[in-house]
Amino acid sequence: MAKANKKIFIILAGGTCILNEQGHILAVQSAEDIKDWLNQMPELNILADIEPIFVSSEDELVGPSVWQKIVAIISEKNAEAAGFVVVSKIDQLINTSLALSFALQNFKKTIVCTASQVSGASFIDKKEVVNNLKNKYGGLSLRANLINAIQIAQQPLPAPAIIFGTRLIPAYKVIADLASDTNLFSSIDNEYWGKVDFGINVKSDLKYNKQTTKINTNLLADVLVINDIPSVPWFFDKKVLSKYKGVFIRVSPYQSLEKSKQDQIAKWKLPTVLYNYHLTSPVKGAVSISNCTKNTAIIKMMWALSQASKNKNFENLMTQNIIGEFLN
Repeated sequence: MAKANKKIFIILAGGTCILNEQGHILAVQSAEDIKDWLNQMPELNILADIEPIFVSSEDELVGPSVWQKIVAIISEKNAEAAGFVVVSKIDQLINTSLALSFALQNFKKTIVCTASQVSGASFIDKKEVVNNLKNKYGGLSLRANLINAIQIAQQPLPAPAIIFGTRLIPAYKVIADLASDTNLFSSIDNEYWGKVDFGINVKSDLKYNKQTTKINTNLLADVLVINDIPSVPWFFDKKVLSKYKGVFIRVSPYQSLEKSKQDQIAKWKLPTVLYNYHLTSPVKGAVSISNCTKNTAIIKMMWALSQASKNKNFENLMTQNIIGEFLN
């Protein structure tokens, strides 16, 4: 008797562009598109018992509301799933994988995130764009990424990860790799959980975390992100700041933060994170973080704001190594 395939849920939140047999871009813009989209990739059903779930289209903004839907689906389907594949828009793939990392801590099913090389309805049915993409990316890579993701989702991983091109990377280590057309992402410390060559080679010592699973569906989007430029002043009045729950400031490495800016931070009394901040003297009212990726720090801040009732609790959460995000 043949062994039944394991059930893998594919959660679709943009990033679904593939080339069909006629050379046109096909994407899942609604649940009604799923059947035709899957019919272009019959090999997926050989690898597992596939159950796709539509969450959002190529046009929709991927943020906390979409992430909360994905977390809810994963929580609901956990008992019947062998693993999960999340397809997200390419420009939000890192943040989506990080949001799932903080929302589903110590989860006992593998969550693999991937995407097409391109996202957005503006690509669909534009002949010159399609031809350029076809020449550059072939099948837009999603077919290969999905084949790899479905197989990896059936193996234990300690935390959500991204599979793209030939690299399997834990979410908290992923950075953009603009030098490559095939591998658009790399690891900040050049260490990978697996690589694809003639097969999928995943590290043999990877296991689910034994700690208790923690599920949190809340992530606050109301974070003001500032890329500080030395000697350029900030102009924020109380009305602007009142729209936000916290402020994230990327400080240029080894640059000092002017006294006027430090005074502003002390006055606005909002939870504040200084990223890449290497000064030895602390800044009143701010938490300094430097040993993780920028995307990780931002998504962690969104998570911590949803957890902390007081600024001191927020500081404690931001300085704890929650998912392994602090690198040696």
